[in-house]
Amino acid sequence: MSPPTTLSWQRDMNDTELQEVVGQLNGFERKVHEALRQHGKLTDRQLRNMLNSPGSGPHDALKKMLPLGLVRHGGKAETKGKPMQWEATPAVEVEATRDRYATLKPKKKARRNSPAARLADLRKLERGDIREWHPTREKILATVPVLTNVVKMAFWETVPADELELALEEIEELRDAAEDALAAGRERLAHENLRVKIDKMQQVNGRTAVESEAFKRKAERLREKLLPS
Repeated sequence: MSPPTTLSWQRDMNDTELQEVVGQLNGFERKVHEALRQHGKLTDRQLRNMLNSPGSGPHDALKKMLPLGLVRHGGKAETKGKPMQWEATPAVEVEATRDRYATLKPKKKARRNSPAARLADLRKLERGDIREWHPTREKILATVPVLTNVVKMAFWETVPADELELALEEIEELRDAAEDALAAGRERLAHENLRVKIDKMQQVNGRTAVESEAFKRKAERLREKLLPS
């Protein structure tokens, strides 16, 4: 039987109920849980060595059990680099641990079609306040080095796996917002480029009357593509 994705308990669990839940995990996940239960706090590296699993098996198992409340962080080890330790959650604390994780985990927002579709209600020029633009642009510039730091920190063993997972979901939200901002900015620039093209078409110097009339009609058709104001 595959492990449950969500669990709902009306009261604190006892050891028997905990073992029933653990029994729904796959074999390797149960080994990881048992190792933590028997040996206490262990780092990811210690789990890999103990279970003779040099790959991502222990990490994947911990990631699976974390939202279920079966494991939790046990503070930093005193070894070099102070890596994060993991521990098996006592039965009576499983529910509270699970609920805490659910509270901290950001809820994913449903995406609505393409960025262009989501901008449908904003396709209208307005005056705005230029004083708000410069502080906003400064924050954009400040975000770049922050994300650059994440690239490096993502490989730090001291960064808890669950916190990294939450950060990645937050970065995904930033990416979605960035896609919308790019779509909006590009649409505004396309508007400005089209307006320049229309202005050039309306210049009559050196053109015959027939040519001027033809360019005027073409300019009118292009003006329909401009953003409303």
